[in-house]
Formats: sequence, structure tokens, C-alpha cells
Amino acid sequence: MNPIIQIIKDQKIVPLFYNESFEVSKNTVKALYEAGIRVIEYTNRGIQALENFIKLKEISATEFPGLLLGIGTVKNINEMDDYADAKADFIITPVISEELVKYSVAKNIILIPGCFTPSEVNLAYQNGLRLVKIFPADALGKNYIKSIHPVFPGMNFMPTGGIGADVEDITEWLKGGAIAVGLGSSLIKTDFTTKQLTEKVQNLLQQLNQN
Repeated sequence: MNPIIQIIKDQKIVPLFYNESFEVSKNTVKALYEAGIRVIEYTNRGIQALENFIKLKEISATEFPGLLLGIGTVKNINEMDDYADAKADFIITPVISEELVKYSVAKNIILIPGCFTPSEVNLAYQNGLRLVKIFPADALGKNYIKSIHPVFPGMNFMPTGGIGADVEDITEWLKGGAIAVGLGSSLIKTDFTTKQLTEKVQNLLQQLNQN
């Protein structure tokens, strides 16, 4: 198994967020890191996204050693190039296309594409990708992965979108065949302090590891 996929599987959750402020972004990453998170998706959802991401990568080696920082909500090759140049550890897309997949393979970019249908999963599968994001997960339901998993041996699934940041909801997805879940606003709320976020994530990770 690819080392990044294994770390995601071990972590069980992948927090994802964006904030216009670099300081808020940095403090959020710090809070997650101190809770034990080692894989984070920063999302390309605002005008400051690329600049913030570059700065986060610049400080990552010294302030957050061992952190895998990827970028999400990448939708085209130009954005893929920008974030590959910014040394993203992986790139997550909300969609999949043959152009994006083949480009990522040719450029040796670790791509986790967003898939909704079996045909989209198959496009990733036939091109050698072994982790896809099921998005939007809440529109498909917890039995979806269990239904399609046997058709794609060796494929790993990470549902994202509308998943609650509680052990019961996450565990249902994991039992249904997911290796991890993506958690956005249900986990990282705008009114949380960094201390509260660290404590919440620590507690969540402890509960998940007990199951």
C-alpha cells in the first residue's frame, strides 16, 4: 500500500479547511498537529489559498515535522501545476476527468480524485490510482462503498461531504468499507478556539482507536 494511503488509513480522518487569514490557517494546522493529526487537506476555496498554502509548506518542515499537507478543491491542470510547484504532498479534486488523471500520472503527482459513480471510480482504477474520494458522500449513503467495493479489489475509498464529526457516524462509514473519512465544517468550526479544536480531535482519535 502507498505510504500516504497507509497513513490516511491509520489516521481514519482527514481534516479539511480553508481560511483567508494565514495566521488562522497556521493556528488551525498547529491545533490539528498537536492533537496527533499528520495528514491535512487545505482547500483551494479562496483568493488567498495558494499564497497561504505556500507559506504553510515553507514552515511545515520545521514547525510540523512529519506532516503531510495536501490541497483540495483543485479542478484543472493549471491549479494542479500551481500546487505541485508548491510541493503539495497530494492533490484532491472534487471531480475526475481523464485529462486530470493522465496528467497526474505523467507528472508523478499523487492524485486523490473525487468520484460519484462506478464509472468514475473505474477511470481512476484503470489508471492505477488506489484511493478515491467519494463525494458528496451524504448523497450516496453509508451502504454505497460496501456495494461497489467488490468490483474494485485493491481500491480504497474516502467518503467526504456531510459526515458528522462524531465517532458513531465515522465508524458506520468505516464499517461500510471506507478507510477514512474527510471532515470539514463538522469538525473545524469557525467559533472554535485552537485549544478546543485540539481537545476535540484528540478525543475523537482516541475513541476511534478504541473501536
